[in-house]
Amino acid sequence: MKTLAIDEVESDIAAFIASNKKLLFNERDFQTQLAVWLGKSHNAYDDVALEYYVPKICLGDEYIWEQEDLRMDIVVEKDGEFVPVELKYKTKKARVTLSRFGQEFKDLPEVLKKQGAQDHGMYDFWKDVRRIELVRKHFTNVKGGLAVFMTNDEAYTKEPRATSNNQAFSMCAGLHDKRKTWKDPKSKSAQSRPDFTLERDYAINWNTKTINDIEFHYCLTRI
Repeated sequence: MKTLAIDEVESDIAAFIASNKKLLFNERDFQTQLAVWLGKSHNAYDDVALEYYVPKICLGDEYIWEQEDLRMDIVVEKDGEFVPVELKYKTKKARVTLSRFGQEFKDLPEVLKKQGAQDHGMYDFWKDVRRIELVRKHFTNVKGGLAVFMTNDEAYTKEPRATSNNQAFSMCAGLHDKRKTWKDPKSKSAQSRPDFTLERDYAINWNTKTINDIEFHYCLTRI
């Protein structure tokens, strides 16, 4: 019996993004639409779960986010093997044309909203990577996972200034150091979002896709 391989899940997620022609309005929409796609995949997964709950006590002392348990966006299961998938969907304000109930509405404001706080968005992506590492470490049936980031905000693809507080959390293309630390340990960001270290360095590779004349950037990172 063939077991689940992470490359199968990665291939299906890439296929979903490449083939999707509908604007995703927010992260929950991304999560739901992707889960439906995976559920219909030719790979015939046994289960595709949303908001997969993992009590933080199961992840040991290395799980440093004490105020929150872990709810993974999607967990794919096949033949007793699991692949967790964490998603981030960050947007900047854009006007779009949208069809609803057979009627077309043009130039709608704020269908995609301005989220801002890119430093926190970058932190949260690398936090997802770390959480998947911990799940893989503590659960023998998890061989690896995927952290997926999609945005129409090109700021995420650019290198922060060397003096920026969030420089270590950069998501620009290339290889990134495993140490994730704020430059100013007394900053509000550092107080609410603790430093951490990943198991290894990770590379970011950006791809682009246009939906409704809006350019999106996305990357898939294997853990």
